[in-house]
Amino acid sequence: MVNKVSSLKWFGLAVQALIVLADREELCPSGAVAEQLGTHSNLLRKILPHLVKANLIKAKEGRDGGYLLAKDPAHITLADVYFAMRSEPFSKGFLDTNATDCFTSSTQDALCSLKNEMEGWIVEGLKKKTIANLLADKS
Repeated sequence: MVNKVSSLKWFGLAVQALIVLADREELCPSGAVAEQLGTHSNLLRKILPHLVKANLIKAKEGRDGGYLLAKDPAHITLADVYFAMRSEPFSKGFLDTNATDCFTSSTQDALCSLKNEMEGWIVEGLKKKTIANLLADKS
């Protein structure tokens, strides 16, 4: 399996793929999901194994294979998807600079604390939304 990536594009495609699968009761081939999303099936086949490993979807391999949600969309939070897809915190590049003596140690500590707070804000916000929250109202 490919390594996880810190990519909003991959996270977004993972969320969208889950929405497509939530709309189906039967196995759905990755090509059909990719077609519905207007993306390349090769890219989607790199993303879906992360969702399988996180037990968010089930996979059946082979000619009649495909993907299916592993649980109710109301029980899949966006934080679940975030953790399934990320290898590094979203805020990783926040402190990437070339200068090493630019700030005092207390300012550096404050910046590190802010970086950690930012990651916490993201995760807490994502915990509040589920795939079910994103499904279109069908009434």
